[in-house]
Amino acid sequence: MHKVLIVDDEQDICFLISEILKDENYLTQNATNSDEALTIFKKNKPDLIILDVWLSNSKLDGIELLKEFKSIDNNTPVIIISGHGT
Repeated sequence: MHKVLIVDDEQDICFLISEILKDENYLTQNATNSDEALTIFKKNKPDLIILDVWLSNSKLDGIELLKEFKSIDNNTPVIIISGHGT
């Protein structure tokens, strides 16, 4: 089974994406801030990351976190999402 890390500061978004992916037999883990996301990334080596651009109450925003992920493993694909129109 493929592992997907979902990073979004809104828990309902994490839950909804996670449930859709679980229905398709993906293993999912959710993180609501950059610290959680980096810990999960380093420990579990996901096959894909779904990353929100805006992360409130987080040390790093989505773009900064993307740079961290890529510095650790440049081969992990990342899909960036946003609920903001700007």
